[in-house]
Amino acid sequence: MNKAEREKWYEYHSGKEGIPVEYLKRDFEDELSGKNAMDDPLEIPDKMDVIYKYSYGQQSRFFRELRENKKIYGAKCNQCSKVYCPPRATCSFCYEPTEWVPLEGTGIITACTVQYFTTSAFIKKLPFICAYIKLDGTNFIMMTNIEAKDVSQIDVGTRVKAHFREERHGAITDVYFKPIEQE
Repeated sequence: MNKAEREKWYEYHSGKEGIPVEYLKRDFEDELSGKNAMDDPLEIPDKMDVIYKYSYGQQSRFFRELRENKKIYGAKCNQCSKVYCPPRATCSFCYEPTEWVPLEGTGIITACTVQYFTTSAFIKKLPFICAYIKLDGTNFIMMTNIEAKDVSQIDVGTRVKAHFREERHGAITDVYFKPIEQE
């Protein structure tokens, strides 16, 4: 292909697939300029939209409780009494089945970092805090987001409480935490 034909090809696929021309040039210049042998695999740009149904499996109740009842549930082992949150269907220590237990939704930050940039659509306020918290009554930590008026006041040891989004979808982002002192 000559240069004019290549430019036409780039513009066509950019419009059809929504791929910026500079990306197409980066990925397809060898193909279009004749550097690839005739017997090499031919690659062309394409776009794939996938809609699928995802199952939470044995953790489904945890997400339904968040969505429908604004409650956090953990999973307790009847053998060793360890309480998991996030929940597990089977205890990782004694391999016994667990049972659902309601949790208060309060806890303590065990590790955290302030985030000044996000690629997540659900993060509306910057900066925000990504933290590991140990909920009261549990033996494990969970990763979550902390929303605070002053992120410089948040550190390991800060007590937090669960809050629920007005619009909930059955996802971990239905719940977030705020420092108890800043409520």
